[in-house]
Amino acid sequence: MSTQPFDPTKYYPSYINPNPQLTPEQFHQIQHSWKLVKDGEFDAFKQQQLISDSLGFWGLEFYEKLFELDPALKPLFKNKFNQSRMLTEMVDAALGLLPGTIDPFLGEEKTEIDPKLIPILVDLASKHVFYNVKASHYHTVGLALVSTLEKTLGNNFDEETKAAWVELWSLMCTVMIPEHVKKTQELGLEV
Repeated sequence: MSTQPFDPTKYYPSYINPNPQLTPEQFHQIQHSWKLVKDGEFDAFKQQQLISDSLGFWGLEFYEKLFELDPALKPLFKNKFNQSRMLTEMVDAALGLLPGTIDPFLGEEKTEIDPKLIPILVDLASKHVFYNVKASHYHTVGLALVSTLEKTLGNNFDEETKAAWVELWSLMCTVMIPEHVKKTQELGLEV
């Protein structure tokens, strides 16, 4: 029985960089823009009065965009309130492992990606296989991520900041998609 070589790159979204290299400036742009989201420093949040948590609001905006881009994904996310909380907690925690943040133990700015990030992303990809997520969904999630940041941050989300987030999503995809494909193949599921 012959097996074909494993090529996860064929599942990568067309817009990502298969060899991502984030610069220190890009890490700062990502951290700065996410701080604006965390601090509620965006008009869409300030102009509404129903939700007091800016991250929760942003998460709901993300899922609205995700379902607009691909309504078929809606059944995968039963409770968008819980999902938005988990999403923003995950994004916040992951960004805390990137350069441009302050190491809580050393009190100094991190200059490298924390080695814990890669196993976290691998585990996340593996878990999402069991939620019926397909490799093709990474394309839509990335578009929803960037579109939601662009919508919520407006003028604070310039082309350089957008490029930084796309490069970060590229990094995440190059870690997560190979694990996702490997896990689905191990389980005999549709990639």
